[in-house]
Amino acid sequence: MRFTRQFGLMVCWLLMSAGTVWGADVARITQIASKVHVDFNQLVKVKKVQLPVAVSQQRAFLLTQPEVREVQQLKGNNLMVRFKDGNELLMFLGENSLGSDIQPTPIQAQKKVLQQVEKLTPIAKVKRPVFRMIPCAPNSRKALIFDCLEDDANMVSPKIWQQVKSDLQALGYTVTTRLNNSANLANAAQIDNGEYGVVMLRGHGGDLGGDFGFLVRPWYTSYPASNSGYTGTIRASAYNHAAGATQFGYIITGTFSSTYWADKTFPSTIFFLESCHGADPGALPGMPTWTTNHGASVWVGWNESVSFNCGDNGTDLFFQKMKEQKTVGDAVNAVYATGCRPPELVVFPTNRGACQLSVWKDDGNESSVTNSRDFKLLKLVSGMGRLYATISFYSAPVFDEFFFYADTNGNTGAEVLVRCHANNVEVYRQTQPGLYNNKVYTGTAAKSGNNYSFSIPWDTAFGSATTANVWLFDMTGKDRLPNSDNVTLLK
Repeated sequence: MRFTRQFGLMVCWLLMSAGTVWGADVARITQIASKVHVDFNQLVKVKKVQLPVAVSQQRAFLLTQPEVREVQQLKGNNLMVRFKDGNELLMFLGENSLGSDIQPTPIQAQKKVLQQVEKLTPIAKVKRPVFRMIPCAPNSRKALIFDCLEDDANMVSPKIWQQVKSDLQALGYTVTTRLNNSANLANAAQIDNGEYGVVMLRGHGGDLGGDFGFLVRPWYTSYPASNSGYTGTIRASAYNHAAGATQFGYIITGTFSSTYWADKTFPSTIFFLESCHGADPGALPGMPTWTTNHGASVWVGWNESVSFNCGDNGTDLFFQKMKEQKTVGDAVNAVYATGCRPPELVVFPTNRGACQLSVWKDDGNESSVTNSRDFKLLKLVSGMGRLYATISFYSAPVFDEFFFYADTNGNTGAEVLVRCHANNVEVYRQTQPGLYNNKVYTGTAAKSGNNYSFSIPWDTAFGSATTANVWLFDMTGKDRLPNSDNVTLLK
C-alpha cells in the first residue's frame, strides 16, 4: 500500500516535470519570442543579412526548442509558432517596416518616375435614371484614422495620421483618431457602429492564408492570455523599433469582423490599409470580403510586405490625390508611378477604381432662420458625367424654391443658376451679369426626411468647365451655405 502511494506520487512528479520541461509557459514563450525578434533585428539591421536568410535562421532556432511543435512560415516572412502544449504565437518579423525589410528610396526623394501602369478599369459611364445609379462615394462625412503604430517608426513629417487627417478635413470630413493604445480591441469592435465613410488602418498585418490578420493594441510586455475577451483573435508579437523591444498583442481576423462589424452596414465606406498584405490575394477572402459584402465600397491595401518608408509615403500621396478629388484608381496610379514597388497598392474589388471622396460643407443652426429652410449640410460628388448634390436641412424642408449657384470661371459671380423647387430643378445659364434667362435643363428632385437631392448633367450645365464653385442661397429664409466663399467641386 505504501509502495503504491509512493509510486503514484513519483508518477505525478514525473508528469509535472514533463509539463515544466515541455510546456510553454508565459515566461518561456516571452523569452523565446524576445530572443527571436532581437536576434532577427540584429541580423538584418546590423549584420545586413538578407531577410529570407534571417527568417530561415530564426525558424531553425525555434524548431530546436523543446517546447515548440511546429513553425509555419507564412507569406511575408511571418512565422506561426505552435507549441506542444497547444499555445500558439504569430510572429511578425521585419526590420524598420510594417512586417518587412527596408525598401529603397523614399517617395519624396524619387528622381526617376516610372511609366504608370495601365489604369484600373473604371466604372463604365452608363445612362441611368437619376438616383438609380450614383458615383461610388461614401455616404457619411465621418472618417476614422486607426493608427496602432503612431509611437513606432514614422517616415513623414508631420506624422502620417496628421497628414491624412488634414487631407480629409479639407474635403469637409469630421475625423476621429484612435492612436496607439486607443487603437485597441474594444474600439476596433465598434468600427461599423461609428458609421464612418472613410476608415484608414495603420499597423502590422499578415496573410493568414484565406484571411487577413491585423495587429491591434494594447501591447503587452509578455505573452498574453489565450482569451482576449473577443472572438476571432490570435496572439502575436512584433518588434517596436522606437522602443527597441518585443511587444505582444492580439490580431483581429475575418471572424472578428463578421462577429462585431454586423450591427450597422458600412455607408459605402472606403477602407485604406497601411499594413503588410492588406490586399494580398490570400488575405482577401477574410476581413476584406466581409467588409465589402457588408456595405463598404472599396478596400485598398498593399498586396505584399510594405516598409514604413513606402507605406507612409504611399499613404500620404494616395490621400493627397483623394483631396484633389481624384478617383481611387487615379490615386493608386500615382503611387505606382513613384517606383517604390513592389509591393503593389491594390483595389478590391478590382472594378471599384472609379470610387472617390464626396465633398462636404456644413452650416450652423441659425436662430433667425426657420429650421425647414435652414441649410445644414451640402454633399457634392461628380461622376458618370453628372453633378450630384444632397442638401440637408435642420428639419424636413419646406420651400417654394432656393438657389444653387455655380461659378465656373473663377470670378466673383455665378454663370449657372439651378432653381431648386420642391419636386424638380431647372438649370439656367447666365445671359448677362446677374440675369439667368437661358434654361438648358429640367430634372427631377427627391426629398427624404431632412434631405433634398438632385443631379444634373455636367456638360449641359457647365459646358467645358472642369470646376464648379458652388454656394446655396434661400431668398426667403435669407440663409446662405457657406456664409461666405464657396465649395469647389471638380469634374
